Formats: sequence, C-alpha cells, structure tokens
Amino acid sequence: MQHTILKNTDLTVSRLCFGCWGISSDFHWGERDASKSAATINAAFEAGVNFFDTAAVYGDGESERLLGKTLGTRRSEVIIASKVRPDHMSPSDLVRGCEETLLRLGTDYLDLYQTHWANPDVPIEDSWAALLRLKEQGKVRFAGVCNAGPKDLTSLLPVEKPATNQLPYNLIWRAIEHAIVPACDAHKIGILAYSPLMHGMLAGKFPTAADVPDGRARSRHFSTNRELARHGEPGCEQATFDAITAIGEIANQSNRSMANVAANWVLQQAAVDCVIVGAASPQQIKANCDAFDAPLSDDELAALNSATDELKSVLGSNPDMWQGSEGSRYR
Repeated sequence: MQHTILKNTDLTVSRLCFGCWGISSDFHWGERDASKSAATINAAFEAGVNFFDTAAVYGDGESERLLGKTLGTRRSEVIIASKVRPDHMSPSDLVRGCEETLLRLGTDYLDLYQTHWANPDVPIEDSWAALLRLKEQGKVRFAGVCNAGPKDLTSLLPVEKPATNQLPYNLIWRAIEHAIVPACDAHKIGILAYSPLMHGMLAGKFPTAADVPDGRARSRHFSTNRELARHGEPGCEQATFDAITAIGEIANQSNRSMANVAANWVLQQAAVDCVIVGAASPQQIKANCDAFDAPLSDDELAALNSATDELKSVLGSNPDMWQGSEGSRYR
C-alpha cells in the first residue's frame, strides 16, 4: 500500500482511503449488511489502509457508529476523517454536531474534520471559525473542506488555508479540472478524490443507462426525467456510455479490469493526494488495493484522456454532479 503525507498536515495516510458512505443502508446504496461491512473495514485495515472517511449524514450517523465500533482499540493506528452536516453549518450547530460525531465514533478527536457542503444561509467564514476553535481545543487535528469552489477557497485563505478539499473526480466526471484543480494547485491544497468509479459505472456494472438504478442515476450524466434526478438538465447518456465503452476497450487492450484502469487514472493525477474508494466486500478491497500496484503508462493515460475529453466538454465546468448550473452549490 502506498502512503503519503497529506499536504499542510503531518498525517501519514494510505493513498487509498476507505470511503464509508456505502457501509450503511440508504436510498443510494440500498440495504447493507452490518456484519459484512465490518468485515470489509477489517479487510481494508489488514491490507494496509489506515485512512477512513465518513460523515454524519451517511446512514444518518450509522456509518460513523459502525466505523468506530469496528475499529475499536485500533484508533491510534488509523486516520479518521468526518464531515459537518450541511444543515449544521451555523457555529453552534457545528460544535454540537462535532460532539455527536465524536460520540458515535467512540473517540475524543478527529484527525480531519471537513465541511461537507456550503450552506447558502451561513457564511462559510463563520463555519470555518467554529471549526478552527474545535481545532484549538484538540477535538480536531486538521480542518478541511469538501466540494469547495474557488470563491469559497478564497474566502477561507485569509483565516486559515484548508488542509484538503474533497472533490468528485473520475474519468467521466472531470469538471473540477476547469477551475478547482488550478485553484487548489495554486494554494497547495491537497485533493481527496471521491467517486473514482462513479458509483460502479466505471467498474462495468451497468451495460446501459437504463440499467443504472434511480438512486445512482441522479447525476447530470442522466436525463432529468429519472425519478430522483433534480438537476433540470437533459443529461448526456449516449456520450457517457460511449466514453465508458471506450474506457473498457482501453482496459481490455491493457489486460486490466475497467475498475483497475479508472482507479489508477485518478491516483496518477498530479493534484490528487488520495483516492477515496468504497467497497461492499473484502474481495472488493483486495481488488481495489491490487489496482494501485501497477501504474498506467503515459500512453494509456493519454488514451483515457482522449476517450473522455468530449464528455468533459459536454458536461461543462459546473462541478456539481447533482445540481444544474443555476442551482450549483459550488462557488
């Protein structure tokens, strides 16, 4: 397992971060078996993963509870990141939310505490000031952001630079390359990339757009007529699956799985410190870890970029997967 020191911190973390969104049941992932999720967390730890990312909204707190219970006495051997609920961004709610997260995790500190989404009713500077007070109290070691655009980053820089910015990034979702990656690079803010397999689409799980369940077909790749979509845009299903087909062909030529190729592509982007990957079984953990053992060649990287450039252009510069340009939560 590769390790790195996160920019702006002294945290030595595995470059594969275990993403804990999918370890508990919800409308997006469906039903999850707690014992299987616990076995998967243990398999990740045994494979050398020491970085675990969760959030208060994941399973309405159940993800944090299960992660804390499963890690148990190994707390000092791991790095735990969690996130503020978007509706807890007022200073008093943020502090209370942190206390509740610590209680669910069974710990007295978080290694990395992140804003999850900006709240338009609360200036992000106010939220950030409260988060930094938690840092001064020793309840949070480092403060980061998620889904923060250039304007939000600029607002925070005079107070304290975020350690990290957690962002959606994969071969069929390259929108952050337009403005956010350059902003993070300019200010030396590390990127934690989530959804590297685009919820299974880049693992070859869904042959066509119609095969993707509504819970996962909410992104701007899909028609706004999908039951749970709220972006109000026409989508680009043909271009999306044309790109996926091209990625699959490149993977076949390289004698790799599509998931292997997709995960490696994200890991090899210069701006990315760590890739956040979920898993539903110990077997998936092994496959995810194995994917990082054989980097892609420069020619393979170039071919993948070329295969997805058109889709990147069609989706445009709005980095919000779920909301159209008018309702984008990125600033």
